Amino acid sequence: MKKLRIFPLILTIILMISLLNVPVVATEEDPAVTSGCHSVDAAMTLSTEEKITKTAKAAILYELNSGTMLYAHNPDGKIYPTSMVKMMTVLVALENADPDETVTVTRSMRQQIPIGILGIDLKTEEEISLRDLLYCTMVASATDASVVAAIHVGGSIDGFLQMMNDKAVELGCQNTHYGNVHGLHDENTYTTARDICRITEAALQNEEFRTMFGTAKYTVPATNKSEERAIKTTNNMMNEGNSKYYDKRVTGGKTGATDQGGRCLTLTAEKDGMQILCVLMGATPTMAENGSVDAYGSFEESKILIDYAFENFEFRQVFFDGQSLTQYPVSNGASHVVTQATTSISTVLPIDVDETQLKWDYRLSDSNLTAPIEKGQILGAVQVWYGTKCLAQTDMVAMNGVKIAQSPIIPEKPAGMFGGSWWIVLLIILGLGVLAFVGIVGLRMFHIMKHQQRQRRRSRRK
Repeated sequence: MKKLRIFPLILTIILMISLLNVPVVATEEDPAVTSGCHSVDAAMTLSTEEKITKTAKAAILYELNSGTMLYAHNPDGKIYPTSMVKMMTVLVALENADPDETVTVTRSMRQQIPIGILGIDLKTEEEISLRDLLYCTMVASATDASVVAAIHVGGSIDGFLQMMNDKAVELGCQNTHYGNVHGLHDENTYTTARDICRITEAALQNEEFRTMFGTAKYTVPATNKSEERAIKTTNNMMNEGNSKYYDKRVTGGKTGATDQGGRCLTLTAEKDGMQILCVLMGATPTMAENGSVDAYGSFEESKILIDYAFENFEFRQVFFDGQSLTQYPVSNGASHVVTQATTSISTVLPIDVDETQLKWDYRLSDSNLTAPIEKGQILGAVQVWYGTKCLAQTDMVAMNGVKIAQSPIIPEKPAGMFGGSWWIVLLIILGLGVLAFVGIVGLRMFHIMKHQQRQRRRSRRK
């Protein structure tokens, strides 16, 4: 008998659970990534290739316009920077002195220049501009010019080294230290490909540095101790006269080479709107039988890298200023609000990727938008994702203003089986509850009446 009494109650509960569809605000969980492929510090790259080059100890392909890490091999491994050091020497000098200053080469300065180095043969008491010294440092990789410039700007080698190391810290280089200003091998001078990429990206913001970095030929005017000097870049990929290595896509670069650090090259290359920063460290040269260099390694493998970048990636616009994004209901609002992007953003994508492989992630600052809303009000942000890699982000702002409605409008919620009308669901639940109650009472009355009938029959028999 008790089982029959409980059954209607169980049935009611099951119906309530199956029909109940109360809308809730869901909090979408961020993708399981520490960072995307954007910025020098990116933990990921757009490329899935592990190693493209043959001998390089480390390599990076970085797109400067969008800040996208396309490819990286051993980006954080400790390496010897060779003459990549001179890029920091030039940057620090430009930021801390007037390039038009006249520098007088002293005997003490010349005594601190290593013997047997590549230089421009500076002489004691020679007067030369700081700008000319820095051009010689960058274009011709002249070690004597870097030493004299450093002492002039820093007061001493140690003073200038402190400025270089301070600048490295300022730029966020956690694995770089300078023990000299020229890059000759020194156990206390080390870096990583990622830090070289970081330094180069920052240095290219300096107009003077950018010009020097992209100069293939330069003439140093005559001085009181020397006739004019014609210098040319050590980066053969910028030298039009070098038929083997010249590449018209290359717009700037700095070379370096030591026995311990191998052949190094940092360059920029442009094509189809992309500006590639290529960092290649520690390549191994190939020697001919007569002892001459048959292949430098740095030029050949850098070409492999930039070919890979331009053949496999392209610029695509994902947002444009004023682009309509999506719309949202507004509590107490006279209408919905339409959102739009605030900036135009292009990014780099693999050439074979189409729009269906991208995901737009809309994130409201407040899940319950309430009137009034002003036109242009920031409501959240939208991101576009390629797999687990965030490609771009922009603010979502209100395209239209929303006034308070005379009769409050309740925002539409995700529809259930009754179109999201919660009051209908509630009435059904209440009705079922009443029916269940009536059923239980009716069943109870039925049993009572049956019991009374049996009692009356017993009484008649007696």
